[in-house]
Amino acid sequence: MLQPQTPFYVFNIIIIGCAIIIFFVFFFYLLIIQLHRRRTIHQKEMFDLKSQYETTILKSQLEIQEQTFRNISQEIHDNIGQVLSLAKLNLNTILQNGASEKIVLAEELLGKAINDLRDLSKSLHPEKIIDIGLTNAIRHELQLVQKTARLSTEMIAEEKEINLSNEKSIIIFRMIQEILHNIIKHAKAKNVTLAIKSKDDKTIIEIKDNGRGFDLANLKSTETGIGLKSIQQRCALINASCDIQTMPGMGTSVQLIIQNN
Repeated sequence: MLQPQTPFYVFNIIIIGCAIIIFFVFFFYLLIIQLHRRRTIHQKEMFDLKSQYETTILKSQLEIQEQTFRNISQEIHDNIGQVLSLAKLNLNTILQNGASEKIVLAEELLGKAINDLRDLSKSLHPEKIIDIGLTNAIRHELQLVQKTARLSTEMIAEEKEINLSNEKSIIIFRMIQEILHNIIKHAKAKNVTLAIKSKDDKTIIEIKDNGRGFDLANLKSTETGIGLKSIQQRCALINASCDIQTMPGMGTSVQLIIQNN
């Protein structure tokens, strides 16, 4: 007859079985953690690749845009400006021999057109922005807006110049141009104030208008949202931030916060 199994033998089998079960549970737990970690790393790598791709595309677009602005500026200076200057010179010759009021008026209008084109040329050419400095370039742009869009503009600057790299300066200037363009096109404002101040290692540029404002949460991409998206993309490119405060009927405030060099 078979001897009944002792309790000690059964106890050992139970312990071994539990140990095997615990081992497999722990093994699968580690496997799940490892798979989750690999998935997280893979997702991060894909996100980084997407961000790098978008950044590269944006940089290429900005380089193309700046080259286009440079070409337009050069064309204005070399061709259109020269033709208008020649026309003005011929009118001056007629004026010396006596002329009607209409010719005098035409001469004045040509002079104004030449000055406006020179202002526009400076506003477009990136090298000219660097030459005169970002603060002066912004001041010049506000003066151009005031003349062409009949807006009252004011600039408040604590420092004579902003200590930023050339690349950052051009990108910031283009963002300000975009903001001013949105104000002219959509805000129906009468006054625009631009303030520049330094705080710790940051430069803060705030553009305010007294226009009609808008509902930021329900902004349509077919309207000013396109311009604001462009501003946010450029901010990400230079590690800056953009804060927009607005309400319907209450005007708009756009604050650019830039890390100094």
